[in-house]
Amino acid sequence: MKSEVKENKVDFSIIRYSQCWEDTEILLEALDINENDICLGIASAGDNIFSMLSKNPKKVIAIDLSLPQLYLLELKREIIRKFDYQEMILFFGVISRDNKKNTKKIRKEMYEEIRKNLQEKTKEYWDYNIEIIERGVNHAGKLEKFFRIFNHKILPFIHSKKTINKFFEKKSLEERKKFYDKKWENFRWKLTFRIFFSNLVIGKLGRDKEFFKYVEKDIATTMLSQIKYASTELDPHENPYINYFLTQNYRLDSLPYFLTEENFGKIKSNLNKLEIVCDTLEEYLEKIDFKIDKFNLSDIFEYMSVENYTKLIEIIYKNCSDNALLAYWNLVVKRNSEMEELKNQFSKRFKRLKEIDQELHKRDKTFFYTDFVIERVIK
Repeated sequence: MKSEVKENKVDFSIIRYSQCWEDTEILLEALDINENDICLGIASAGDNIFSMLSKNPKKVIAIDLSLPQLYLLELKREIIRKFDYQEMILFFGVISRDNKKNTKKIRKEMYEEIRKNLQEKTKEYWDYNIEIIERGVNHAGKLEKFFRIFNHKILPFIHSKKTINKFFEKKSLEERKKFYDKKWENFRWKLTFRIFFSNLVIGKLGRDKEFFKYVEKDIATTMLSQIKYASTELDPHENPYINYFLTQNYRLDSLPYFLTEENFGKIKSNLNKLEIVCDTLEEYLEKIDFKIDKFNLSDIFEYMSVENYTKLIEIIYKNCSDNALLAYWNLVVKRNSEMEELKNQFSKRFKRLKEIDQELHKRDKTFFYTDFVIERVIK
């Protein structure tokens, strides 16, 4: 089966995401990885792939069609392997030295130390893009640059630094709701957000227009609702993703799972269990002679028609173990085995764990997605 994303001529020549914008904690809880599991995940920026390694599985296969994303993952892997925790977060761009030139020099020197361990094509890519390394690779993706434009060019006309700092102060639920309604969600916020995160603008500057081929909803309206939930019902003080979105970096007391010191050693000790694959999911699964137990599928189903989603699900079913688990997100396009037109076809093969996934979705710290789906395979 051919990949629809590949056929749609999506631009895979750039780093699209330099960080994973999916809540690792609910992903890991959903997949319940154990030491006998063979896991497969969409590589993306690598963060959730490395996080899966922290659970000590038998193997984690990172698959992606984008070579730059895989070059990024390989670079991160070798940095984790070679250096200690403080050096890693400096290299990635979470922290820096007082002297920016000195920080750039340190990152470049760290790259030179691990360069010999990279594949030839990976070396060529990073040699050519050394300025990305000097700035910190966490900030290199197209989506991260899109957020940076919003943060530097738009947000200052909406809120002062004082208000932004106030936004992240620790508050009760009622205090968060009051602050959001009275201070944050003003006319300028709603107007500029609707323009900047419109389907047209985010498709051009943030992701890829081909990723919105099946979108019928207004993305900005959906995101406004989601970010309000994440800013009130959840605590932004403890939310690394909103911190990065509004300040362009993380606080050291509020980091994603992948970047916390407590998980660093567990990830480092399991790097030998990582396999990196450049392929489409469809073509890779049709070639393997073993079964997959746990699937981290990101939001890939959003990018394909119902017909191609159905075909891919069939391939997954043939190549997974009994009781295998699939976890994935829907942004604004509904794709799951409970869709009305697919219920009869999939009801005996997949069981959506809706009570669990909806409870996890309520805790999802990323503020994009309208649904989080866990499905168990029945054979």
